[in-house]
Amino acid sequence: MCTTGVLRLGDGDYLLFKNKDFGRVHFDDRLVTEPGVFGVRGVSTWAGTDPDADEFSGFSIGANEHGLLCCDSNVRTLEGHANYDELTEVALRQGTDVDSAVAAVRQAVESRPYLWANLIMIDNEVAAAVEVRGDRINATTLTGPTARSNHHVATGPHPEDDDTETTHKRLAAAQNRLNEAAGIDDIVALQRSHDDGSTGICNHQGYRTVYSYVLRRNGDTTSLQVAQGQPCSNPARIELTVPVGTHWSKPAATKFRTAYPSAHATLVGL
Repeated sequence: MCTTGVLRLGDGDYLLFKNKDFGRVHFDDRLVTEPGVFGVRGVSTWAGTDPDADEFSGFSIGANEHGLLCCDSNVRTLEGHANYDELTEVALRQGTDVDSAVAAVRQAVESRPYLWANLIMIDNEVAAAVEVRGDRINATTLTGPTARSNHHVATGPHPEDDDTETTHKRLAAAQNRLNEAAGIDDIVALQRSHDDGSTGICNHQGYRTVYSYVLRRNGDTTSLQVAQGQPCSNPARIELTVPVGTHWSKPAATKFRTAYPSAHATLVGL
């Protein structure tokens, strides 16, 4: 599942957030840290109960050296479709801004069908929401703070979407809070919220929120606030400088991985 969104704080200062909802109560992220790109590995088996069966590919959330931030959320799982997390990785590896990232995603989707998903992305000038439905996409330029959850907004929801119970309530609550948000503290409060009880943005129903992220780009620096576990339980929030672009070095990447809240963060290649 997942709840995501973007917010522009000022000139050259913008952020993207995500609550990762998962089929288990605990999960350890795998990371990609390279000079040009940072990504949290995606998991096509997010609804599974057996960690040994997890299949990783693409990025669930990430940033690149050009200041592009991108993440995704599930809409519908279908047999024979590629993992939509691969599209977030395509956007961040091939895009230098939102427009080129959308073009790269469009080309990838035209080549093969992908699991249905929402992608949301932001750069220094533009933000966009991209709805992926098999071999079709619908890209919308965003004009203000925008949230997404687990149904298609522009294309319209489908009765067989994977979540028809919590997604509409989470989107409404996230958008209402985002409209009033002025900074990261408001985003953290959003991520912890239960405006609709257990179906809150901090999800306890069906799928549990196992990570919350806020990626922020300010000038030439990308930072990450990340917490492992249910946000409403006030887990430790780790604030890190993302080792990408001018901030890349092997020691910086090692420091980032060591501080990241995951038992698997320091395993190279995972």
